[in-house]
Amino acid sequence: MLIDLYREANLPPISTEVCIVGAGAAGLLLARRLLAAGVEVAILESGGADFETDSAGLNEGSSAGHPYYPLEDSRLRFFGGTTAIWGGRVARLDAIDFERRPWIAHSGWPFGAEELADYYRQAEAQFEVAGPLPTAQALAEQGLVFPEFDSAQLALGFWKFDDKFDRFTHKNSRDLKDHPRCRIILHATVSDIVPRQNGRAIDHLVIKNLHGQTAVVRARQFVLAAGGLENPRLLLASRSVMPMGVGNDHDQVGRYFMEHPHARGGRVISNRSWRLLDLFARRHDYEGTPIAALIRPSDALQRRGQIIHHRRPASPRRPSVLGHEAL
Repeated sequence: MLIDLYREANLPPISTEVCIVGAGAAGLLLARRLLAAGVEVAILESGGADFETDSAGLNEGSSAGHPYYPLEDSRLRFFGGTTAIWGGRVARLDAIDFERRPWIAHSGWPFGAEELADYYRQAEAQFEVAGPLPTAQALAEQGLVFPEFDSAQLALGFWKFDDKFDRFTHKNSRDLKDHPRCRIILHATVSDIVPRQNGRAIDHLVIKNLHGQTAVVRARQFVLAAGGLENPRLLLASRSVMPMGVGNDHDQVGRYFMEHPHARGGRVISNRSWRLLDLFARRHDYEGTPIAALIRPSDALQRRGQIIHHRRPASPRRPSVLGHEAL
């Protein structure tokens, strides 16, 4: 069922088993999994079915610290979320990303990469890019011969890509809109996450549209799937019971935010520049899946140089040093 809060003058309280805040990739994939398991779901989307200037304006805000994109332009607020402009990159973390590394403050996960292996496989199947990543040998057999890097210095890596650009659009979500156990509420901006007085569980959400209509949503479980910026903003703005914001007793909500920064990572000087660009600056097909090759520092180099993990595609750039060709 599709409900538009703009068209509901007096929407009665909504009760459901699971309430998902955000109709982007995470929220819609989760809704499908829950519905398949027999669970009743309500999805709250702050925007409408497509881009609207008024809804997009809710992204506005100030940002402290390192310069970042204007908040009103950094993501999209409508059904499907920022997937409307994403590149479809499907990338796994490497094993070293889970390790505690003394030279990187606060690094280390409470589990290793193997804990996510099955979840990765399930997610890749959802994006129709299932199957193992290629090896250099497998690609050589189809004519793509990559350089043999010194394993103490560099490693070859790959990304997969989802080519279905409209996977999460309104028109491709008919299964959710028609499902008898799913309600999608558009123009439903969460204005307050209200905990129970003991602070150990959430009692209800208050939703509001830009015309002032409000409603209450109750559920057994609530899931925030509004992205790395809006999730903490919602928690921090919800102070009706917890003065520091929901879950923020230790002042950690919203800390450690990181996107994917871009920087020039090095310069390649070679008489085979066009060949390298052909290998590393465009996508290739591997068993029906689009992939891109990249260069990364080996685990040994990261430990030896005490550097962060990063991945480098190749692209032509104006030379930063006169007289040298840059990639």
